[in-house]
Amino acid sequence: MAKVKILTPGNSPLKGRIQLSTSKSESNRALMIRAYGGFDRLITQLSDAEDTSLLRTNLKMIEECSQSAIPLVIDCGNAGTVFRFLLTYLATTSGKWMLTGSGRMKERPVGELVDSLRSLGAEISYADNEGYPPLRIHGKVLDGGHATVDISRSSQFATSLVLAAPQWEKGLVLQLQGDKRSLPYIEMTLSMMRHFGAVVNQHNEKITVEPVPYKNVSLRIHPDWSAASYWYEMMALSKGGELILEHLNLESIQGDKVIAKLFEQFGVQSHQEPDGVRIFKQGEPVKEFEYDLRHHPDVLPALAVSCAGLGITAKFTGLDNLVHKESNRLLALKTELMKLEVLFEELEKGSYILKPNKKLAVFDISKPLSINCWADHRIAMAFAPLALKVGAIQLNEPDVVAKSYPAFWSMIKKTGVLLQS
Repeated sequence: MAKVKILTPGNSPLKGRIQLSTSKSESNRALMIRAYGGFDRLITQLSDAEDTSLLRTNLKMIEECSQSAIPLVIDCGNAGTVFRFLLTYLATTSGKWMLTGSGRMKERPVGELVDSLRSLGAEISYADNEGYPPLRIHGKVLDGGHATVDISRSSQFATSLVLAAPQWEKGLVLQLQGDKRSLPYIEMTLSMMRHFGAVVNQHNEKITVEPVPYKNVSLRIHPDWSAASYWYEMMALSKGGELILEHLNLESIQGDKVIAKLFEQFGVQSHQEPDGVRIFKQGEPVKEFEYDLRHHPDVLPALAVSCAGLGITAKFTGLDNLVHKESNRLLALKTELMKLEVLFEELEKGSYILKPNKKLAVFDISKPLSINCWADHRIAMAFAPLALKVGAIQLNEPDVVAKSYPAFWSMIKKTGVLLQS
């Protein structure tokens, strides 16, 4: 793996056709539905993200080793989605399991999901710190019924439960508690479940899943709107051009499609074409920007670095949960932006203000701006386009992008807008 990557502006205009990774959010949900249903039908355009590959590998291992008398260790690395989805799956799969992950994963809370599963009869205990991985699980058949789950820290706690529920004898009536963050991800989950024949209803804070098993139908995974955010950022920070983001759809079920509207304030327009979304520069960026990201936390890095590069004063709210991502994403942004004398400061819990440096320093290849990626794919991809504004950036541990978008660097090379060394 490359330890560093130095990026400098190229001479080519920002033009071309960009292939995005397909959605790992859709892919991981589809893999879980297929596992619960016992299906073998292929999923078309399954994501090539490391998280999705890890989930596939773990599901296969679980299937092959469920009869082992010795607890089988299932390692989820730093993949929070994989850990949370497999927690419910293992609780309902006969066998003895140890569910664990990286050092960072052991700092990411999971107690709310454990409490909900225990209320449904699951046998789960903490192997170390209460409320955190690793977990000992004695899997068995669960009947379902009524449960509550606090989703203040992650909507994936609810998603993990409802994905399993169609196979349960009593289905599931799930009451959502706490701050309702990232609701578009739950809505995406329910939409995909219905595609596979599940009978699901949501009324305010209650989700009802009937005991109607999944059907073995085909599914095509769509391009990832979160990955598209970095190309919107690239366009915003460029001098102009035009990109086709292949096969992307403005009517996607993914909540992060909101970036098409948000980046209009940065002078980037979107137009639906038969073969994807065309983005181009038109209009001037705003001087001030404000947005509540409670339902779209993954797009914060692209928005924040765009504002830094464009000299926009910004206020972001709804950010409470970003300390629990692959990195403490708030601390990562604050630390790296400070290297440009851009302030990213907390106003109150979950609310941050970005104060830009109107005269960004310009670096050359002999002494580039050094950015640490914090083992976080979104930090790496968000800071890459900033080279268009500051001249030269050195990204440390850049291959972390493989977590969600392995082809990111090859797509940058294809456009020629940034040179890599």
